[in-house]
Amino acid sequence: MDFSFRSHAKQMFGAAAIIMLTSLSHVSIAWPQDLKELSFATDPTYPPFEFSKDGVLVGFDIDLLAAIGKAAQFKAKLESLPFDGIIPALKASSYDGAIAAMVATEERSKSIDFSKPYFKTGLVIIVRADNTTINGKKDLEGQRIAVEIGSAPATLAGTIPGAKVLTFNGSNAPLLELANGNADAVIGDELASQYAITAGTAKGLKVVPGYVSTDVYGIAFPKGSENVDLVNRGLQKVIDSGEYAAIYKQWFKTEPPKF
Repeated sequence: MDFSFRSHAKQMFGAAAIIMLTSLSHVSIAWPQDLKELSFATDPTYPPFEFSKDGVLVGFDIDLLAAIGKAAQFKAKLESLPFDGIIPALKASSYDGAIAAMVATEERSKSIDFSKPYFKTGLVIIVRADNTTINGKKDLEGQRIAVEIGSAPATLAGTIPGAKVLTFNGSNAPLLELANGNADAVIGDELASQYAITAGTAKGLKVVPGYVSTDVYGIAFPKGSENVDLVNRGLQKVIDSGEYAAIYKQWFKTEPPKF
């Protein structure tokens, strides 16, 4: 089972939170100088959660982290890292945390810690628009399934009998492989996959109705980190104030589910 259940608001100190790209792989959030600074890894290849737009990191996770930092009074420094390198980096304590639309699973919780859940989602199957034979998880047996390397969909795909699992960096590459006929299906996050299809990232695809699993995302930390409580307190303040709902509606155009 997954941990229990890849819009800026007014700055409480009177200055706007600014996210600036300082290199191709390093982003800083500008805060008052006397606050504690925490480093966070992210993989900016997963719109609408985290991605680069005009040289700036944007997305739901980016806005949420900024809001949590303001509420909990810490500075957040973001650095880009491939998704499959995030957990090893946290295990080595190379970062204070990571926010990357990461499914908080029991298996991952053996080696890293998670905040309280900050996002409810589900995994879906994506196929080409003319496909009429794949209508559920059972139909994936023996098929070529494209997924993001190191992701929860990759883990799920590995349990499907006879499936050939094709792994790629980033969330868009599996969809492009599917669109190009090099895969039979993709397993991916519902909202991220639908966002990519709507945005035209990959043409001629559709989402198969129904979830193949339900998941929650958590902010990740090295095992035993003292910062989990700090972030949890900030996250709860953001939820209670209504700012979480405002950020959610900006990115997903709907009300967030209840936690």
